[in-house]
Amino acid sequence: MHDPNDLFDTTFRLFTLQSPFLMGKTQKAIALLSDQRFVDLVTNLRYFERRYDAILAQHDEQRDSLASVRGTRFRRVESLYYDYIRSQKTDIQSMLRLMTVPPNTFDPSDGE
Repeated sequence: MHDPNDLFDTTFRLFTLQSPFLMGKTQKAIALLSDQRFVDLVTNLRYFERRYDAILAQHDEQRDSLASVRGTRFRRVESLYYDYIRSQKTDIQSMLRLMTVPPNTFDPSDGE
């Protein structure tokens, strides 16, 4: 849904019912919703781009030059994990590139 919108009221409202013994749940939700990382798409993508960069940089720093010769029990799992992190970073970069395209650039007369 896009804001502003002529059909729907897109104003965010949070309504919670909770036990008096679990009062922290609402406060936790408010804290999460007050953080731009979780409510703004570009901020969220940039945050995870930095997180993935840090994970990959830490992996490069810890890389043992003899590990490929020695091997470990977890080598396959570790490889899958870092492949996944790289693919997620690529997805985020693609999304950020798409977001830099000005809106309404599609011309229906192009025939595409």
